[in-house]
Amino acid sequence: MVAASILVMTIGLEIVFSHLAHPEFPWHRFPSFDFVYGVVGCAVIVLASKWLGHAFLQRDESYYEKDES
Repeated sequence: MVAASILVMTIGLEIVFSHLAHPEFPWHRFPSFDFVYGVVGCAVIVLASKWLGHAFLQRDESYYEKDES
């Protein structure tokens, strides 16, 4: 609940303080585009790094015990 209210307040501040009068790029005309782009980009980075870690970097729990048997 707290996270949702913080999200709504942040988007509201983004809309109020954004510079929509002279956008540099066409996508800057959409309110809170940079905010959404940043949140989605961070989520993609976190999910991709978790997948990379699980797929290639982590070893099985019994990885070091195989030689002792």
